Parts: sequence; structure tokens; C-alpha cells
Amino acid sequence: MSQALFSLYKCPNCGEQNPPESIYCGECGTKLIKTCFHCSSKIPVQSKFCNICGARYEEVKHEFKQDTPVHVYTMPSPTEESDILTDARDQQKYKMVTIGNQVWLAENFRFMTQGSFTYDGNNDRADTYGRLYTWEAAQKVAPPGWHVATRKDFLELARFCKSQGKGEVGTMLKSRDLWKDQGVFGPGKPGADAVGFAAKPAGNRTSAGVFGYMGSFAYFWCADEENETRAYYRHLSYFTGTFQELTSKKQCAFSVRLVKNP
Repeated sequence: MSQALFSLYKCPNCGEQNPPESIYCGECGTKLIKTCFHCSSKIPVQSKFCNICGARYEEVKHEFKQDTPVHVYTMPSPTEESDILTDARDQQKYKMVTIGNQVWLAENFRFMTQGSFTYDGNNDRADTYGRLYTWEAAQKVAPPGWHVATRKDFLELARFCKSQGKGEVGTMLKSRDLWKDQGVFGPGKPGADAVGFAAKPAGNRTSAGVFGYMGSFAYFWCADEENETRAYYRHLSYFTGTFQELTSKKQCAFSVRLVKNP
């Protein structure tokens, strides 16, 4: 019999033991949590997957023993049907697009995990804009067979766009909608979505926790770090057709695009 991945449903406030179906403590009303045996993260008791590492909850035992061996977790593989990828962890579906020799997700990723955010905390925006991830969180979200885009991936994407001779790379990558047509930096430059990348202006979350620039800018983490505190990202703006590579603090939260492994 496989080992349960999570500890018992013990109230963190009063210590009362609660049955598996409980969400709130029957004694004091505190919201209950459980601990992932794989990564030790605290998650809501009703969760069937760990929001941090994706470990599946196995309904076997609800008690924790100090000498219990850690379960070796294998992240469930996504399924691909036609041009749709389904993440087995949360059943979210994403459109895929082939651009040159690469297969990209044509949407920003939105798997919920610690270190990810919806803009201004509005979950209704996730379907359109995806979630914003810190760099560290972004490194853990890709399902098997996929990876967070690297500097090399983005460079290959940009080179393919240039080879098509259909205008500036940034303009080719931007979606046709949602971008501002006027702002403090002047008139907007409409997106052409010439290769199906459909980049949305999801904005960002600063290292200080401030959300900004939805409608104006798109920020995409690269998997590559510059040093211990900073990492590379790609940037699109409403008023230019550029696709710049820059660096930022890892605590900032940006959009994530996944690329299929070769």
C-alpha cells in the first residue's frame, strides 16, 4: 500500500484532531492545513495536489510518523490532444503553437503555486493573462516534457520571426487585443500576432508587492539567472515593436511561457 503524502489534519491553533473531510476545525473554527511529505509545504486540507511541487494526495493515512520514509514523487505528465495541452495536476488546458522548430504554449502559464499571483489578486484575470511568478517559483511549475523558456529559446523565437520579414519581432509576437493604444509614452503600436504567440500585456508584480503595467507591458521570465539575486527576462511594450532582453530581481513576479522539450 502506498504511503500517504500528507500529515494528519491537526488544528494549528488548538491541536484538535479533525476527520479528513474537515476544512475548518470543529473545536475552534480555524482553517486547517496539511503538510506535503514531498516538499513540506503547508496547503489547505481540501487540496488534492500540493500547490508547490504538485504531489498528489493519497487517501491512505492521516497521521505523521517521524520515521516514515519520504514518498518518491513523480509529477503527472500532461496530455496532448490536437493542439491542446492539459496539465494533469489541475486540468487546466492550454493552446499549443508551433513556431519554426519550437512548440510553445500560446498562453501564459497559470498553475497555482506558492510564489505565484493573479494581478491585483483578481483570480478572474488568470484565464486571460495567466499568473505572475517569482523567478524561483517559475523554475518548479513546468510539467514533464516541458520547460520554462530559456534565453536560447527566446533567441531562436526572435530569429525565426525576423526570418519571416513581417515587421519588428515585438509587433509580431504581441496579441491583437488588450494592448493600450495610447499612454504616457505616446501612441501605441498594435500587435500583429503574426506567429500565434499571442503575447498579452499582463504587467508585473514588483519585489515590493506592487502590481503595475497591465495593458502596457509584458514580462516573460527566462530560465537563466544572471547571478544569485537577478535573472533574465524578455520584455514587450505597447508603444514599441521591440523584444528586449533585460534582467530583474528574482523576487519580482512575471509571466511564464513554456516550451516543449526537443
